[in-house]
Amino acid sequence: MAMNEQLKPTCVDAVEKIAAAQPGHTAVIDSGVTWSYGELVDRIRAWAGRLADAGMQPGQRIALVAESSAHYLAAALGVWRAGGVLVTVYPSSSRSDLEYAITSSDPALLIVDDDFDQDLLGSLRGRIPTALLGAADVPPVRHDAAPNPEGLREPLHLICFSSGTTSRPKAIMLSATAVLNCAQTYAEVWRLSAEDRGIVCLPMAWMYGLASTSLALLHAGATVIVVRRARPEPIAAAAAEHRATFLAGVSNTFAKLVQHADHQQFDLSGFATLRLCISGGEPRNEPAFERWLELTGTAVLDAYCASECLPLVTYDPVENQIPRLGSAGKVVPRSQLRVVDPGGHDVAVGDVGEALSTGPGLMLGYWQDPEETRAALTEDGWYRTKDLVRVDEDGFVYVVGRLSDLIIRAGVNISPAEVERVLRTHPDVADVAVVGLADDLYGQQVAAAVVPRQQGVFDSEALAVFARDHLTSYKVPSTFVRVDQLPLNTNGKVSRRDVAQELAATVVPGSQATGESR
Repeated sequence: MAMNEQLKPTCVDAVEKIAAAQPGHTAVIDSGVTWSYGELVDRIRAWAGRLADAGMQPGQRIALVAESSAHYLAAALGVWRAGGVLVTVYPSSSRSDLEYAITSSDPALLIVDDDFDQDLLGSLRGRIPTALLGAADVPPVRHDAAPNPEGLREPLHLICFSSGTTSRPKAIMLSATAVLNCAQTYAEVWRLSAEDRGIVCLPMAWMYGLASTSLALLHAGATVIVVRRARPEPIAAAAAEHRATFLAGVSNTFAKLVQHADHQQFDLSGFATLRLCISGGEPRNEPAFERWLELTGTAVLDAYCASECLPLVTYDPVENQIPRLGSAGKVVPRSQLRVVDPGGHDVAVGDVGEALSTGPGLMLGYWQDPEETRAALTEDGWYRTKDLVRVDEDGFVYVVGRLSDLIIRAGVNISPAEVERVLRTHPDVADVAVVGLADDLYGQQVAAAVVPRQQGVFDSEALAVFARDHLTSYKVPSTFVRVDQLPLNTNGKVSRRDVAQELAATVVPGSQATGESR
C-alpha cells in the first residue's frame, strides 16, 4: 500500500475542519446531551488515543455494535482517526446474524453498549476483547486477526452489512473515499448548512443512518438530533423541541407519522420548521407522502442507491421542491447510472432495464467473498443493482421493480430463503414459500404459504411463536396461510409469483397471522 493512499481525506478531517471554524456550534443533541463541535472532536480524539494505547495498529478492524447515539458517532470517528477499519453491525439483529457478522469480520476489538446481548457477549469475550461504549477503559486489542484483503484499489475503511439480500447479510467493504463522497454529495445536493438541524431516526449501523444523514449533516456543520427509534412520538417531540429543519426516514416512517397525526395523537405544529424530508430504502408510499404534504406543507423527496455504490439518485430540494410522481429523483454529481437489457446493452430513454451504477462510492468488494464480488460487478466496474428502473427524457429515475425476490419491509431487506429455511425446521411444516405482499403501512408484509406435514394439522399461532424465537422480529411473517401444495414453474421450482397472487387474493393487507386455506 502506497503511503499517499493512507493520507486520503476522511470524514474525520471534515469534522475537525468544521470544529476549527465553529467550535461552539452544536454538533449533536442526544437525550438531553448536547455537544458542540469542539466537544465532539475532543471525544473523537479521546477514542483514538484509547485505541492507540490499547495497541491498535492502523488497518485493524474494530467492530461497533450499539444503538445510535452521540457516543456512537464519537467512537466511529475515533476508530477512523486512529487509522482503524470500522465494522458496523446492527444491534437488533437476531443472535445468529449478530454472531455471524462479528465473528466473520474477525475484529481486533468489539465495542458494545449496555444493551448488548449478555449471553452472546459472554461467548465472545474469550475470543474478542470487548469495550463498553460509555467506559473509559479499552482492553488490549488482538494482534492475530486476519489481515485485510490484498489488491484492493484503495485501503479498507469501513465494513457494513446488508440487511439480508441473501440468507446471510453481505459484508460490504468501502473506502474512505466512498464514505466521504457519500456525506459530501448529500450535503451538497440537499443544500445542508450550519443552520440545519436534522433528525436522525435511522440506525447508525446502516449507511443511511451513518454516512447519508449523520455524516452529511456534520460535513455541512449542521446539528445531528439523535432519535433512537423511528416512532412518531419521539420524532414529533424532537422536531418541536429542537426546531428541526430536516427529517430522513423510510416510507414507513412518514406513513406512521401521518397515521398518528390523523388520529390527533400529537400536535403537528412542531414540524413547522421543516424544510426537507427524505425517504429512502423502500418504494415510495405516494398516498402517505401526499397526506404528509397536506399536513405539514413539506414534500417528501426520495433517495435511491445501494450500500455497494452510493449515493446514486435523489432530489435537489431547490430545483425540484415537489417530486415527480413515482420518481426517486436524478443522478447525483460524480455518480453514474446505466440502464441495460439482459444482454448488457443500454436501453432507449424511457425503457425499463436493470440499473448499473458506479462512481466514487463503488464498494471495494464483499469481505472474504471474491466469488460474490465478481458476480456483483461487471468487468468494467459497474455494480449490478438487480433493480429494474427507467429514466425519462428529463433525467428522472423511476424504480419499477426488482430482479430478485427480495422483500422490503419498512426499508429493511428480507430474504425469503432465510425465513423458509427456519420455518421448514418446524415439525408440522412439510414445505413453505415466503413472499412479499403489498402493505399500505410497511410497503410490503412478509407472508408464508405453508403445506402442513399432516392433513388438518396447522396452527398459525404456533408457527408465529416459532418464527419469533428463531428470526429477527422484522423477518417474522405477519401472515401464515395453509395450502395443499405450492405452485411450480416448468423447471420444477416454486413460482413465487403464483404464490404471491394466491395469497394476495386471500390476505387483507396488514392482517396478522391467519390460518386460511387455499
